[in-house]
Amino acid sequence: MGEENSTMGNATIPGEEAKTDQETPFDRLESRIDILIERYERLHGEHNQCGERIAQQEMRIRELEAKLEQSEQQRSEIRARLDTLIEKLSRFS
Repeated sequence: MGEENSTMGNATIPGEEAKTDQETPFDRLESRIDILIERYERLHGEHNQCGERIAQQEMRIRELEAKLEQSEQQRSEIRARLDTLIEKLSRFS
């Protein structure tokens, strides 16, 4: 922010020197805005981290779904082979 000046009569006093120990409504507003900006930046960072975690979890879910599909296919193939073997054995009994 630029330097603010106060004028008393014909004399201009730089803002730094014109400040009193009392906090003005503008100071409170500026402080609250600074706090909101800090919170926004923190939440924005957390949001990005959550997005990254979700992307990683979605990738892991796709990997697990692919493994599950492969396992189900293998189970189906094994069941078919076992049925064939049981049928062959039943012919000899």
